[in-house]
Order: sequence, then structure tokens, then C-alpha cells
Amino acid sequence: MLFKEQHFNPMSCQACMNPSKPFFLILPASIFLLSSCIQKAYYQSPVLSNAHAYHAMPVASDSVSSAFYASGALSFGGMNDRLRDNVMSFQGGLHQSHVIDNMRLYYGASASVGNYQVKPYDYYYHDTYYVDTISINKNAGNKFFGTYGGYAGISASTPMGRLGEWRYIGIDGSFMNEFGDYYTFRKNLPDSAATTIDRKKYTGSLGISTEFIFKRRSQNKFGIKFAFGSYLRSLHYYQGYYSTYDHSQDNLLYFANTYHFTVKKATAYLQLNFATHATNVQFGFNYRL
Repeated sequence: MLFKEQHFNPMSCQACMNPSKPFFLILPASIFLLSSCIQKAYYQSPVLSNAHAYHAMPVASDSVSSAFYASGALSFGGMNDRLRDNVMSFQGGLHQSHVIDNMRLYYGASASVGNYQVKPYDYYYHDTYYVDTISINKNAGNKFFGTYGGYAGISASTPMGRLGEWRYIGIDGSFMNEFGDYYTFRKNLPDSAATTIDRKKYTGSLGISTEFIFKRRSQNKFGIKFAFGSYLRSLHYYQGYYSTYDHSQDNLLYFANTYHFTVKKATAYLQLNFATHATNVQFGFNYRL
């Protein structure tokens, strides 16, 4: 792998080196500015922070104990170092849900299509973590991706007030298969091109959740769900010339916060998703068929 000669921007990275400034002001400013110049690259599956759409289920006081739903969601967000790459996707799915005493259960399948914008790097700096701007920039641009797979979840609930309920502990899991240009881009990048590269097209997740649902006399419902989990693997950092990988690694984790509102058969929701080097906002709906 050949690397360009490194160049430092004197305006951005050495402007703090003014001999007229006191040393105690120069040192902190220099550390901050130099650290901000280090370029890193994390190319991961677009499933991260994008797989956990909300799945509606009846509450105990509803007139139905089993229901079949169609769903759709639109997501906008960013991935990579400092969320520099824009990602958007649309997903649709079908799921079945059941109320069984104090248990709530759902399972189904979904598919998504989207675009990952691989942004070019203007420069890089020699450091522990390398960014091969040549390999990345010649393949930069918009990359189509798609996913499909299944998911399921189960939770235990208890009444909360006269009509609402608290699903105080839940377990959610998913398994997705990825295809498209963005997967091909990651698969063909050399190891030295980025800090971490996820070359697998299969992504599984497992997490826990808690959810509060408030039901009004009008039968409309409002709920809040918090979920935290793992994508069940870690990615090791590439170290450069000295060895293939160092001992540092990224544990692929996620946190999701969902706000949903149900009127009759329709549920609309807003979801905020945070994962390792990935964040997005998701707008979606569930409709009981």
C-alpha cells in the first residue's frame, strides 16, 4: 500500500504555535487542534442503528389479543468518524403479535433499501490509525445498499393505572443479510485503507428494552420505549505498517429511544437511534390489518 506524503495545514494545525503566547495556553490548544486533524475511517454495516424499527403490539385492555401489522419507516443519519458519511434508507415489514397473559410477543420479517454516501478524504496524517485516501477517494460516492431478514421479541408486562401497562423487561433480536454496492465497497477495500472495516454481510443483534404505554378513555395510546443492545461482534483497529491489527476494538452497541402514538389501527412513531459510529432519526408507522 502506497501512501501520499503527509501535509499539515498551517492555518488549522499550527496556528496555535505562536511564540508570543504563554506556554500554558499553547499546549492545551495544540493538543486539541492536532487531535482534531487525525483522520480515521470506520466502514460498518448500514444495519447499525437502522435495524430496530418499532413493532406495535396490543395491550391487555384491547379488544384483540392477536394482531397482524404492516409497517414502514424512513431513516436519515450519519456514520463513520464524526458521522461524516450521510445514510438514508426506507424499510418495510410485516409482523404478527400476541397478548398471552402477562407476556407480549412479536415476530416478523422486513426488507430495506438505502443509500450510503462515502465522502472523500482531503488529507491524512501519519498516526497509529491510517486512512488510505487513494483507495477510498477513487471509490467515493453514493452507494446503494439493501437488507432483508427477520426479527422477534418478547416482553413481560404489568398493569399501569386503569388502562395502561408497563412492559418492564423485553428481549429483542434480529438477523439481517446485506447486499448492494456499499457491501461490495467494504469487501474490496484493503485492510490498510481504514481504521476498521466490517466485511460481513450478516448482522445479528440482541438487546433488552423497557416500555411504558398510556391508554386514554378515547382508546388512543401514547408510549415510550428504551432499548439497549449489541450487534454481537467487535471490530479490531488496523494499526498500519507494524502489525495487521492492534489490541483496540469497537464493540458494536446500540441505544434506541422510541415515542409512539396510536389512533385506532394506526401507530406512528419517532425513533432516535445511537450506535457505534452511527446515529439516525427514524420516522415510521405500523398499521393493524
